[in-house]
Amino acid sequence: MIVAADGIRRALHAAADCPLLVDTRGDRRTGHSLAERIGRVAGELARRGLRRRRIGVWYENSLAAFEAFLAVEWLGGTRIPVDPGVPASEARAVFEAAEVDAVLADCGRAGLLGGDVLVHDDESPLSGPLWSDEVRVPPETALVVYPRAVSGGQLFGVATSYRNWTAIMDINRSLFHTGRYGTPFGDDECFLTVQQLMHGTGMVGSFPFLLMGLPQVVLPRFDPDAMLEVVSRHRVTATFTVPGMLSRLADLLQKTGQSGRFPLRHTLYGGAPIDTAEIRRLLRLLGPSLVQLYGRFEAGWPLAVLDHDDHAAILAGDDEVGSSCGRPVPEVELRFRPLPGGSDGWGELRTRNGMVAQDYSDPDGWCSLGDVASIDHRGYLRLAGRLDRMINTGSYHVYPEEVEEAIVAVPGVKAVRVTGEPDPVWGQVVTAYLVAEETDDIVATVRGVLLGRLAKYKVPKVMKVVDRLD
Repeated sequence: MIVAADGIRRALHAAADCPLLVDTRGDRRTGHSLAERIGRVAGELARRGLRRRRIGVWYENSLAAFEAFLAVEWLGGTRIPVDPGVPASEARAVFEAAEVDAVLADCGRAGLLGGDVLVHDDESPLSGPLWSDEVRVPPETALVVYPRAVSGGQLFGVATSYRNWTAIMDINRSLFHTGRYGTPFGDDECFLTVQQLMHGTGMVGSFPFLLMGLPQVVLPRFDPDAMLEVVSRHRVTATFTVPGMLSRLADLLQKTGQSGRFPLRHTLYGGAPIDTAEIRRLLRLLGPSLVQLYGRFEAGWPLAVLDHDDHAAILAGDDEVGSSCGRPVPEVELRFRPLPGGSDGWGELRTRNGMVAQDYSDPDGWCSLGDVASIDHRGYLRLAGRLDRMINTGSYHVYPEEVEEAIVAVPGVKAVRVTGEPDPVWGQVVTAYLVAEETDDIVATVRGVLLGRLAKYKVPKVMKVVDRLD
């Protein structure tokens, strides 16, 4: 058994009156005030009999989002986060399929969901009796279930245990301190949470910075103008984004004549493929702080790192490094399962490490990732497609079966195939090929139905009406 949230409790206590979180309005939380607000939320949940239960959380980035996420952890519970951009119907479907015992949300999203939702936000905090008890849980208890898709009323997701989470936090703090995430790490570091908290940023930076007792600024959502202003005003030194965000940021710097004036020391990015030419453009416009990460929710973030020196080599013309995922991190074991008819040295990527979700590992702890991969003579990990149909778009994974199920239910659609098409900025875009009874307005009809049922990132950007599916 382990004490739930033991590390974060001790970190907040050690931080005392030092500010750890600040938002764009100037509201802030010190170690003490954050611990008290988390304790009050946890106390109210415990009063309602929700200790060690499954709690849905639906938030845009905010101070309250951190408090809600951590309150569930303090009680030894399991949080099921939903992306803030999905329609209420999808959030509701996820929570129903996950069989949550309660839902925590900000006021606006609680109103969209309806029903008995517990509201906790910056203006209307949930405040029960201060919870200070320790809760012990088995290490394999799920701390987070990351939803992937809901199909046929069943939730498909990745369960990250308390043991997994501890390993993820330890590895990321080590990568900062040992220099794999950039220049030597100092006491003046400040993180920017700009990607939504439930995604990679939570694993890579947002929660690790809390555990290190270092401050961070919280942006509600990505906006390049707001990001530049916050970076300058708060002397931000580190962040995590997806490639598409960096591309938009670089466009703004170029447009405003600020090329090369991005002052971060650790600009971490990942979650989607990126063209080598685009990496070079980003380096010229953003400067030398880029660090690329490769990871999977079921296997850990990160598994491999393309560091500052690697990016310098890319800028100097090394295309081989630019087309790789970097070198594996020391805590990760990698193997390659041979494929029938496959090339020598290539196979399905497998990993064993403390971050691997138990449901995705074999009895010996190995997790098969579905990526076709190899390691070259210099130790760089290289990918060559996937064995399944998963589409990797920005920071999101889209499962074609879920989208196909929604499309084929639209009257007038006879058959559909959903695939990922290459895109230089986002890695892949969701594309649908439709066979329809009547072709007039069918694309607009399908799009309208999907926007009411699925997250926007799951709705195909491209829809093509065809006579038949090959």
